[in-house]
Amino acid sequence: MAELTVRLEYKSTARDVAVTALNLGFPAWGLASPLATLICVVQMLNYLIYPGNFDIWRTFAIAVACLCFSLICLTLRWRLSRNILLVDNNGIQIPTVAENFPNISGYIPWSSINKVGIFPAGEEKWQNRSLVLFRAKKSPIRFNLNRLKPEQIEQLLLSLDAWGVNLQKDGSVGELQQQLRTATSSNQLEMSYTNMWEDELRRRFLSTAFLPIEPGSMLRNGSLKIVRQLAMGGLSAVYLAQLDNKDLVVIKEAVIPDDAVEAVRKKAQEMFEREAQFLMKLSHPGIVKVLDYFVDGGRHYLMLEHINGQDTRQLVRQNGIQKESTVLQWALEIANTLKYLHEQDPPIVHRDLTPDNIVLRDDGSIMVIDFGAANEFIGTATGTLVGKQAYIAPEQLRGKAATQSDLYALGCTLFFYLTGKEPEALSTSDPSSERDDVTSEMCEVIKTLTQMEPEDRYQTAQQLIPVLKMTAAQVHK
Repeated sequence: MAELTVRLEYKSTARDVAVTALNLGFPAWGLASPLATLICVVQMLNYLIYPGNFDIWRTFAIAVACLCFSLICLTLRWRLSRNILLVDNNGIQIPTVAENFPNISGYIPWSSINKVGIFPAGEEKWQNRSLVLFRAKKSPIRFNLNRLKPEQIEQLLLSLDAWGVNLQKDGSVGELQQQLRTATSSNQLEMSYTNMWEDELRRRFLSTAFLPIEPGSMLRNGSLKIVRQLAMGGLSAVYLAQLDNKDLVVIKEAVIPDDAVEAVRKKAQEMFEREAQFLMKLSHPGIVKVLDYFVDGGRHYLMLEHINGQDTRQLVRQNGIQKESTVLQWALEIANTLKYLHEQDPPIVHRDLTPDNIVLRDDGSIMVIDFGAANEFIGTATGTLVGKQAYIAPEQLRGKAATQSDLYALGCTLFFYLTGKEPEALSTSDPSSERDDVTSEMCEVIKTLTQMEPEDRYQTAQQLIPVLKMTAAQVHK
């Protein structure tokens, strides 16, 4: 399960001045100083070969001084280049900035922060205020708000709400949020960053329609401890848990509604257990491993391996549209994973292949998550459609999902990677409508994948793979 990461560029005038000075001084510390060091070394070697009247220790001192000067400047340049503020559900990565340097930098876990406030409290202009994180027995962490854009401050505050659940927050935090909300709403935008991030955090972290499991609760005869909630859905939730007080795992929970017809309830339970047992036998580097299935307190659970990485929707949101060569590499990995799933007996149809359910792992590989039993189970038990509207194939909308439905969703996903925009629902996607630098071969692949009728698409992932390889060869020419 990928976890959301917020990346914010933190501007600093002092840092910018220092970086500019170092850049202007590059001929001195990056060229002249290393050259002087080299000359001194050559002179000392020459002296060792041909001894004479030569002050070797003075030359050695000059060489060391020049080398140290270059290394210090290089280190400063590298430290000052770290101006990205990273926030996730484990803590906050502090960049090298003027107000916290050199005492504070690096990763600060939430457990070490106990309070957040906005200072000075009486200041009307948010640009003149600072956000301060207080730590027990350690110096506070201060961020000048004028170094961040309004939408970035919104993201930061929403992240504190979602992940810093144990932080004390005074009234000034809520006051600032309302102030920024008003400022953002004055822009003629369809969706402010507040709305976007509230939607994303609500999707992942807030309460589900049913009562979620509290952190610290024990499941599976006390072998599983719930750490926190990772994601949500109307009748399901996903949790991070610790197995036997050691390894982190992901628990996917599903609940059959109380008003479900008994026959449907029983059928869904049987299918969930049968498919869970089947999924536990699967092994492929492109799919998350299902470790166990169990029932606890009348709720059904899948236990899956915990994946370190980021889902590709957030990756595109944070880093922008992707290069065609990158998208083709991802497409090949996803197609190979679909080939494995579709060639099972019976075939496994993912039904919800979207950028949210595709994770870029820390090692650069792609992994497909959230498939199979849980999707089938929830859809059957509740009578609801599985899959996000813009990625659902027409036949899946009619309740007749097939392996070609996953290929349609793959085409929509590739369109999103290349354009950063959601595909139009129930239509053929063409990235050339948004970008003029996508090759005609790539556009043809996506158009074929997203044809309205299944018989007009590639029929299997096996058929698609060589097409992707040929397209990749054309792109790399």
